[in-house]
Amino acid sequence: MIEPPAPLVVAMLNRKGGVGKSSCCMHLGGSFARSGKRVLLIDMDPQASLTQGFFGPQATEALDHRDTVVALFDDRCDPDPSRIIRQTAFDRLSIASGSNGLERHNVPEPEAAGEYQRVLRTFVREALPAFDVILIDCPPNLHLCSWNALLAADWVMVPLQAEDYGAQGITHVQRAIDAALAKYNPTLRLLGYLVSMFQRRLGVHAAYDHQLRQLYADDVFTGFVPAAKDFKEAVAARRPLSVYKPRSTSALAMDAIAAEMVARATRLAAEAPKFLHPDNRAGIGPEAGRARKAG
Repeated sequence: MIEPPAPLVVAMLNRKGGVGKSSCCMHLGGSFARSGKRVLLIDMDPQASLTQGFFGPQATEALDHRDTVVALFDDRCDPDPSRIIRQTAFDRLSIASGSNGLERHNVPEPEAAGEYQRVLRTFVREALPAFDVILIDCPPNLHLCSWNALLAADWVMVPLQAEDYGAQGITHVQRAIDAALAKYNPTLRLLGYLVSMFQRRLGVHAAYDHQLRQLYADDVFTGFVPAAKDFKEAVAARRPLSVYKPRSTSALAMDAIAAEMVARATRLAAEAPKFLHPDNRAGIGPEAGRARKAG
């Protein structure tokens, strides 16, 4: 795997749930760690599925909020990275744990949250020197937790299923990315759309995959996440695929996606960030208007 141009900070974002965001974070994190990268996973989803994937539901529920990302939003806590970040059972793979307690902070109008919009950005900047790759798992909405991820990340990766429900809401995600780019994070870029839980033999999957690639061309990852029982088995075993079944087709697929992430970041880093929604790219949307005024 080639080296990324800088530490890779990626937000896994989709407004739709069940498309594989947490699974991608867990298994891609394992792939990067196996290749020798120092990896931090940040669980910004109040469901804390990523954290449960490593420690189980009971251990996750038992975590003190001061030891989770809740501390970033709670004025009573000192959000110390050395306390919030914990090593998993796997080499070079750490996690900033999530918690159900994050739900009360995940407000639906994030731009009205003042300084709380940037708490994750501050945390990531403090943690960055110790890691090569940081993957941020977002909830299935565009509230404060996801907004924090957009302001903290350099890249956005959008896992989606090649189905009608799984691919709905892309325009809302595009608008959110554009808003962050226009006002708060001028270096934010789309890393790509990643087709997940893909079954090539299903006609509907093949048709939607074709349509996505026609619409978004090079913005769609070449690799895809296959639909396979290995993913559920690995989570049940509390292990990333790189450890659970390192030679399986599923693990190799995740390794290939991790390598493609680095290759895409290396290539796209030389290009200027761009708006994604058609209105903004045409210079008629609100984000484009604000960008013109700022210029």
